[in-house]
Amino acid sequence: MFYRTVNRVSLMLTILLSLTVSSASAVMGSLDIKSSAEVIIDIKDKVVLRSSFPDQLFGFNINYRPFQEQLWNNNKHQVKEDVIAYLAEFPGAILRYPGGLVANAFDWKNAVGPVNRRLPQKTVFKQPSARVSFGIDEYLAMLKQVDGHFWYVLNLVGTRPMQPLQEASESQVARKNLRLAEYLVKKDPDTVHYYQLGNELDRHFYEWSPEKYMTRARKTIKEIKSVDKNAKFVAFLRDFIWTYKEDKSRGSNPPEDLMKTVMDGLPEVKDYSLHHYYNGKRTDGRSRDLTFWLKRMQRSIRTYQSIRGEDPSIWITEHARQMSSTRPAKDLTIQYVSNLGGALSTADYLIAIAQVPQIKGAVWHGLNAGPWQLFDAKVHYRDLRPRPVYWGLRVLRETRLPLVLKTKTSSPNHSGYKGGYDVRAVAFSDNDRNTLGLWLVNYASEPVTATINFKPFSSSKVNVHHVYLGGEEKRDPDDLTIAPNQTKQERHLTTAVSKEGLLTLTLPPASVSNYAITQD
Repeated sequence: MFYRTVNRVSLMLTILLSLTVSSASAVMGSLDIKSSAEVIIDIKDKVVLRSSFPDQLFGFNINYRPFQEQLWNNNKHQVKEDVIAYLAEFPGAILRYPGGLVANAFDWKNAVGPVNRRLPQKTVFKQPSARVSFGIDEYLAMLKQVDGHFWYVLNLVGTRPMQPLQEASESQVARKNLRLAEYLVKKDPDTVHYYQLGNELDRHFYEWSPEKYMTRARKTIKEIKSVDKNAKFVAFLRDFIWTYKEDKSRGSNPPEDLMKTVMDGLPEVKDYSLHHYYNGKRTDGRSRDLTFWLKRMQRSIRTYQSIRGEDPSIWITEHARQMSSTRPAKDLTIQYVSNLGGALSTADYLIAIAQVPQIKGAVWHGLNAGPWQLFDAKVHYRDLRPRPVYWGLRVLRETRLPLVLKTKTSSPNHSGYKGGYDVRAVAFSDNDRNTLGLWLVNYASEPVTATINFKPFSSSKVNVHHVYLGGEEKRDPDDLTIAPNQTKQERHLTTAVSKEGLLTLTLPPASVSNYAITQD
């Protein structure tokens, strides 16, 4: 106990010292938004945060069970055609399979081969066993159809037919994952396989210690590496303090302790993942806006840098608007997480993390996973028409420019958003600065004038192509009477840039915007 306490104190001193050190790769302050009476977007055209924009920022979590219930055609044994067409708009996107918590009980052997020979399996406590119809073979076929990025969440817990959701031995788990890797290499030899080492095993009903997680992960890594030399492993970490609930005598575990144990014990693992749910009231009564998670993410990056002396590669393997609603209604969660308000929240998050080069990819939760409905299978129309959050993502995906430029936003807060602002922005460009791209979110239910400062366009005329998803003036984006079938819209204009490099744009109310601006 004394050793662990000294280690923790030493680590915290290292982290505090690292905060005072300037670094070219640091993200300190880069996501702050300055309070001001007007919206000003100041673009540092010579400061490049990313030299190539990752397609993997647009990803989706596939919880196999609701996916096969809502988006799978059993008669034709294929993903519904409309779903494929919609997802093909996000080439290179991560498709995370077989999901989150269900992955910790998933038996891959009963998810391959002829469907009628697959034994039913139990992956959710309060639901009966069910056969996997959207299994591994079907997942691999879908990846090819939509040009998706392979991502598999490993089961580190184990499965027992007579005792579902009970732990198997470390060796049994590792051997089963070895067989999975052999199957995938044989089936799909040219793919670089990303394996996520379990899902949220440090919390929920698992509450594994950092040492237990690291030890079980290490055994599986060794076995998989023996057959898949190119395998990539992603450790599951967190950026908040976990207070143990099953055995309260254990107290709490800080994220720095978990990270150090895992990073020291798994030196070959360079990638780690985090989950962020934002802009909604949690089950503990707290309402955590997006800035809460951004600050903790920045601290997590600094912690990794202090342990390893290098930058991490971070994967956000679940993110979305928080599912608990503050509205005085029965259960409107399903309405809010993927409505227009959900689209604004999601866009705000992506705009922020686009400016963090350590983040390599992000996965929205999910492809119809619980209340998160990318497609309207359970909400209003109960069909496959995309929800507003899908169209918000499509608006952002219009950008194909490679460079992410350092962008400072100043904004008022007429919307009353708890994060303290109405507008957040990020700028993109080509190598010659001939084209400027902008992502912007506006929480305010009114049009907002934004002044853009971009020196390379000084004293020139520019053509502006604006793609956006917008709400109605003076209407709350969470108003359930707003038509739920918004789609992206487009408009074009020509305008002038001042000799100081200033350009004025008008953002629609409650909107996600993507601008492509070129010199005339």
